[in-house]
Amino acid sequence: MEALADAGQAVSIYDDEDNLRYANATYRGMFLKGYEGPFTFTDILRYGAANGLGVRIDDGDVEALIARTLPRRRSSRRKSFETDLLDGRWFWIEHTVLPNGWVMTVGTDVSALKHSEKSLRQAHEAALLASRTDLLTGLPNRRYILELLDEALSAGRLSGAGLCAAIIDIDRFKQVNDTYGHEAGDAVLRHFAQVFREKLRPGDYLGRIGGEEFLLLVSDARLNDAARLLDGIRSGFAPAMLPDQATRRPVAFSAGLTEALPHDDRSTILYRADRAVYAAKAEGRNCTRIGLEAGTLAPPSADPQARDR
Repeated sequence: MEALADAGQAVSIYDDEDNLRYANATYRGMFLKGYEGPFTFTDILRYGAANGLGVRIDDGDVEALIARTLPRRRSSRRKSFETDLLDGRWFWIEHTVLPNGWVMTVGTDVSALKHSEKSLRQAHEAALLASRTDLLTGLPNRRYILELLDEALSAGRLSGAGLCAAIIDIDRFKQVNDTYGHEAGDAVLRHFAQVFREKLRPGDYLGRIGGEEFLLLVSDARLNDAARLLDGIRSGFAPAMLPDQATRRPVAFSAGLTEALPHDDRSTILYRADRAVYAAKAEGRNCTRIGLEAGTLAPPSADPQARDR
């Protein structure tokens, strides 16, 4: 026992009635600080929960934890698992049921490994996010928004939920770059992305697919719903503040909107949306045109003034 007493591992031995018969200094520090008994497995858990010691209980219900744990405590001769403590440490537990029904546990501190694992996971998540994000606007980039389109088309075929897609082009963007410079153009793009992001519903996505062109995905919606969403965003679009902090530039956009059909794939739905946005540009910009099946276009917007603003 002397070797166990000095070990950095946490060692405990419980008899067949779950009374604690031995605990080394590490185990006592984890579970028994100031505890005067009774020294049963369940009472030690209750003491820890009441005094901020021992294992972390996610739902805070120690009685539910006891009810889950006791039937499994001697269900197998050997098992291993990890557990985290309220003090932030993680331990890997080797749990052994001895031939006489007593239980010995040996816990090894693996906090450093868990923290390294967490750091690696966070680095992976950050790299994944960066690979999916347009650096200028913070929106999904072309590759990711097209992946989201593919996923939405597949999900829509299974569920029957509506999906609308719109290609959106900022009007007269080249004039901004030519007149004020590319920094001003970047400011307009960031402003455009921010305004859209604030007005979209949960589950809708806007991604930048190139230059001043964006792809909007409106989930669980029909054409009228998506058209109203676009009209509402357009009517309340605040001017962009340019880098000189003195110039405000109005922002208008043309949109080609279409609804997913049962046979659609990425190419067909984008083809209709692309033709519709070209039609919106040809009609004077600052409006939405709707692309229908077989490349046909819906009649122009009933609000001609919207195209002239």
